[in-house]
Amino acid sequence: MSAALITGASTGIGRELARLFAADGVDVVVVSSKRSIAELTSLAEELGARHGIRVDPITMDLAQPGAGADLVARIDALGVEIEYLVNNAGVGILGLTVQDSDPDAVSRMVQLNVVTTTDLTLLYAPRMVKAGRGAILNVGSVAAYVIPHGLEAGYAASKAYVRSFSECVAHDLRGTGVTCTHLAPGPTRTEFMGTAGLGDTSRLDRYFSDAETVAKAGYAAMRAGRVNVVPGVGTKIMRVMSAVSPSRRLVGDLSGRFVSRH
Repeated sequence: MSAALITGASTGIGRELARLFAADGVDVVVVSSKRSIAELTSLAEELGARHGIRVDPITMDLAQPGAGADLVARIDALGVEIEYLVNNAGVGILGLTVQDSDPDAVSRMVQLNVVTTTDLTLLYAPRMVKAGRGAILNVGSVAAYVIPHGLEAGYAASKAYVRSFSECVAHDLRGTGVTCTHLAPGPTRTEFMGTAGLGDTSRLDRYFSDAETVAKAGYAAMRAGRVNVVPGVGTKIMRVMSAVSPSRRLVGDLSGRFVSRH
């Protein structure tokens, strides 16, 4: 039986994507860090009971070098074939200038957002092509389109990589029966902002989308084989305005103000 692998599945967009796959009768492998084991276990029990599918929960640190290959080995040991790969796990460091950022924290962020996403894609794409079917959904951010992005240099750059990588992968996969979709959400009601260092984000509530809506947009785009999806009117406007602004400094200043910690 083929299944969907969803990283960062314990909360937020990843959790909602797991629910969408399960509702369509697709077995799922759901992955999160060990600190989210309670949430992941609860999700696995929910999906198995509600939809009668196989659910394999895995907890591991995907920000470690070699984590992608280790995860694939663990899934192979379960005898599960992955037809759908969702690279959703990611972290951010927001509200800090690059000179005030912790190099170790940024390195772990890049390892997770960029390297593990790349490794999992490179490991599973050839298998999917050989099988003649499959889909990859890489969850990025609208920050990928905002250049320069103030006060989140490492995060925005990591998501610009995810966007570029996804579009290149989609091009390479043409005619193989396998697709790659890039989902670029704007601010979303998840735990992301808090773990990224922003704390109270109530001042930004009017800009936020809910995780279920974002997940549905990404899932539908993946099913349709689309290359890019930017859900939400406000997010689309942000993408366009960043591209046409006559002042790059203005783009950096305004985007930095949005994620400021003050």
